[in-house]
Amino acid sequence: MAMQGIRKLSYYERASLEKWLRKEDVALNPRSRRDKYCEVRPVAAILKKWHPSIELRCYTSASSFSRRLQSWKVFSFRELKKLGLRLKTEDLQQLAEGRPGAVDWLLFRLISKKEVRPPIAIEFLHLFHGSS
Repeated sequence: MAMQGIRKLSYYERASLEKWLRKEDVALNPRSRRDKYCEVRPVAAILKKWHPSIELRCYTSASSFSRRLQSWKVFSFRELKKLGLRLKTEDLQQLAEGRPGAVDWLLFRLISKKEVRPPIAIEFLHLFHGSS
């Protein structure tokens, strides 16, 4: 199932993302969001901390839009899908273009999934509690 498309983060979401970025020592400014994070490799490097199976060598630097878009498609299929994110073609295009807010939205969605997912024991308790 595809997720909602890229959108501007709310004040709360932006604050949560900024706090997480500071904690992880990741510097995102308007220029780096547009110029650096329109490519997959820097985003993959951030995610590799929690998902060591991500192979950075698969994602090389690309100067053309079409090559960046192809890298985002591969990354989405290989990695984001495993993390429970399915992005639409339009979302991948916005990421490859370096559209304002695109990488913020992606990182926020990823950290939200990471922080919200309850431990498996709690999931089982809810299953048994709901059936009694």
